[in-house]
Amino acid sequence: MLTNNLLKTIPALILSGLLLSGCTAHQQDALLARVTDMGRDKAGLQLHSTRTVDIDMTYLERQGQGPVVMMIHGFSANKDTWLRFADYLPEDYRLIAPDLAGHGDSGTAGSYDLEKQADRLHALAEKLGLPGFHIVGNSMGGAISVIYASKYPEQIKSLTLIDAAGLDGADKSEYFQMLDQGVNPLIATDKASFEVRMDMVMEKPPMLPWPLRPALIRQTVARADLNKEIFADMIATRERMSAAEFGEQIDANVEMPVLIMWGEKDRVLDVSAVETFRRYLPQAEVKIFEGIGHVPMLEIPQESAGTLTGFISRLD
Repeated sequence: MLTNNLLKTIPALILSGLLLSGCTAHQQDALLARVTDMGRDKAGLQLHSTRTVDIDMTYLERQGQGPVVMMIHGFSANKDTWLRFADYLPEDYRLIAPDLAGHGDSGTAGSYDLEKQADRLHALAEKLGLPGFHIVGNSMGGAISVIYASKYPEQIKSLTLIDAAGLDGADKSEYFQMLDQGVNPLIATDKASFEVRMDMVMEKPPMLPWPLRPALIRQTVARADLNKEIFADMIATRERMSAAEFGEQIDANVEMPVLIMWGEKDRVLDVSAVETFRRYLPQAEVKIFEGIGHVPMLEIPQESAGTLTGFISRLD
């Protein structure tokens, strides 16, 4: 997601020229790519790719001698979800932000089962020779992070869940109520449904001005069919790993320090899920952000990054 902070780094003549004269779809796409590259540069992240299990996985990495942090994005998002958040993390942190299979610039796969996604991340960690690291996951990426921490606990120094999927709260969210009616607002198929998706996910969305917005809309809508396939596999994983089984797996294997961050106004995954996670993760520290939605790292990157930094500093 792109913001005022990034827009200020665009040469004024380039942006003003486009705004005054109008620009083609190609120019809009080029500007979006340029602003994204500048955001990566600002956060010190470089683009890489490697083979993991069955796909070519693309990831962003920043070298550092301090704590190692792997950040896992959610459904229909990508590695650039973490740009502003990463920019507020200490400069000595080594950061890795992968694109999950079927997302961003990573390859497609025969299965998007969440356990398979965790295995691909494990292969990436092995290829990078990562020592013990901190794993951070948002939404679907949170569920994948829990699975990773449960399957490979010896690798994980801490687990941070940001509005994580995997366990339901006592209160059904607006999103799940819509799913029950056969509508999935997280899959955008046109401009109107893109705006519904944005509104569903964020209470305080960062500004995304013209001409960047239409470029992002086109990119998002173009992935609709693939997103439907990924979502179906995600739900199949959820059904296979029933809440009781998943909770027991967490209780038996996830003993490392845990931080739970959640937006109080999350309309996708209700904040009541925090108490469910705490039932199986009694060691968890919890931070609830008032007036914030499903993606605190986008809505309040400085505060959410500061919360993670404080948590890690008490461990390392």
